[in-house]
Amino acid sequence: MVAAAASAPTPFWYATRGSGYAALVLLSAAVVLGLLTSVRWQSPRWPRFLTQALHRNLSLMVVVFLVIHIATSIIDPFAHLSVRDAIVPIGAPYRPLWLGLGVISFELVLAIVVTSLLHRHLGWRAWQLVHLTAYVSWPVAVLHGIGTGTDTKTLWALFLVIVCVGAVALTLVWRLTVGWPRWALARSSGIVLSLASVIALAAWTASGPLQAGWAKASGTPGNLLAGGSSTAGNGSSAASPSPSPPNGGLAAGLNDPLSGGLEQSASAETVMLTDQTDPSLQVTIMANADGSGSLTVTRSGTRVCSAPATIRQSVTARCGAVLVGVQVVQQATGTIAGTLVTQASGQ
Repeated sequence: MVAAAASAPTPFWYATRGSGYAALVLLSAAVVLGLLTSVRWQSPRWPRFLTQALHRNLSLMVVVFLVIHIATSIIDPFAHLSVRDAIVPIGAPYRPLWLGLGVISFELVLAIVVTSLLHRHLGWRAWQLVHLTAYVSWPVAVLHGIGTGTDTKTLWALFLVIVCVGAVALTLVWRLTVGWPRWALARSSGIVLSLASVIALAAWTASGPLQAGWAKASGTPGNLLAGGSSTAGNGSSAASPSPSPPNGGLAAGLNDPLSGGLEQSASAETVMLTDQTDPSLQVTIMANADGSGSLTVTRSGTRVCSAPATIRQSVTARCGAVLVGVQVVQQATGTIAGTLVTQASGQ
């Protein structure tokens, strides 16, 4: 059981990440093709009807990948999301603002696709007004991906975002350059606003999501801030002192990185972890073959508490008036890393 918890991400977690970035790439391509379609662009090797057909099919594929993205987010137990969180853009337990932006983007894309399929039954003006929301859904989706994604700091994710933003921004600037000759001031303002938005996005990304501590600042629950700064990006480090425990007990408010190893036998699996902020503090997690588990905390060899534990995606137990959460990650070297998070039971 501990080994399963230490393996961390489930297949649904990987599917959520992959489908999210696939949807962003497809949505960006659909926006680019939409801009090309608006000026009736074509070439000898690429007739205009191909651009229109590809634009329509890409939009449908965006919805397919978004449905996969949302379904796997709900099924995966990591963030504890519900169907309501996929429909209502407020109140989610995991990064609520950035997750809410994703809900808004999905609903705008869905409205665009549905009205496009029913455009023969709608007035041209009504269809056009709804279709213009594509230019809102795309930047909202970009913000959602950067703010919510756990891969934001990886090179491949940054590369995908840069390519998508660059492609849409360049196409939009070109569209404003070649279109609407009577609206020179509006076109110039649009170009300036587009370039300024890209610069602002880059500055915000560099100062926010790419910085240590973003996971916590973005609204990640404390019991999910696992694996130290390397896995959750929460900026936890040994330089952050732990609160002094009352009467030698376990203090609330800890968010300490852990390190240790795993021992296995025929009847149980045991993880022994040392607090990297307070090395005198040790955490032992035992998972028995019958499904029961326990968590024991000691300080300098003296037992602080020992309690039954629930071992799922994370290990949780109650030590007196303190709720303890430990999420462990098995590293490639075979060692175990994680984070000890505590809070008062009334919180």
